[in-house]
Amino acid sequence: MTAAHTENDLNDPKMPLTAHLRELRKRILYAIGGLAIAFVVAWIFSDPIMELVKRPVEPYVGHLQFDTLTAPFFTHIKASFFAAIFVTFPLIVWQIWAFVGPGLYKREKRLMWPFLLFSFPLFVGGGSFCYFVVFPFAVQFLVNFDKTLVPSLRIDDYLSFTLRMVFVFGLVFELPLISLLLTRIGLLTPEWLSKNRRYAIVIIFVAAAVLTPPDAFTQVLLGVPLLLLYEISVIVSRVARPRKPKEEPEDEA
Repeated sequence: MTAAHTENDLNDPKMPLTAHLRELRKRILYAIGGLAIAFVVAWIFSDPIMELVKRPVEPYVGHLQFDTLTAPFFTHIKASFFAAIFVTFPLIVWQIWAFVGPGLYKREKRLMWPFLLFSFPLFVGGGSFCYFVVFPFAVQFLVNFDKTLVPSLRIDDYLSFTLRMVFVFGLVFELPLISLLLTRIGLLTPEWLSKNRRYAIVIIFVAAAVLTPPDAFTQVLLGVPLLLLYEISVIVSRVARPRKPKEEPEDEA
């Protein structure tokens, strides 16, 4: 790559280290400021947020309980904080892009745009799939597994379980997007994904066992969507495979 080509591909001229640090500080402050504002708003609406969190399990166990005086207070703080992160996720990603983007080449920027556009919708889709589809089945199965036992759930344990499930499903729904990016930069091929499918199945169910509570039912509820997402990733990789550049005629001497 020539110097002229490199200069044309970059948007901004080189910046001194102090300017980079000032820019980084500004982006961090914007992200923290947005997160703080979202947290205050979420704290104001923490009661409806907690009602939304408790809705899947209350028909089976009634009211959730607590065993320490501070548990209700810190539970509302935790729910508000994660709600703020969820809402400000696009802002945080945009601040990262605003800091990193000017230093990237045009080709690298084209590779990053799908991530910027689709990462949050895919994360929301994964979390929604968990909350509306997977979680009700998991709660019903686990609560009714042994009907001789009376459920008595602590709110802090239940909230941690719910947030972990929702965030895990949100992250695993990013798998096709990761496949797209890795394929476009040449680190992944559909042939490699197809060839290693059997190993992927083992890794998927091991990951499901690690990321979910220690029962086979919830592991299957995560493992099956992961398998489907893996197959979708194979298709995405096949479609996103970079085309081989046409051979240019040699320059005349």
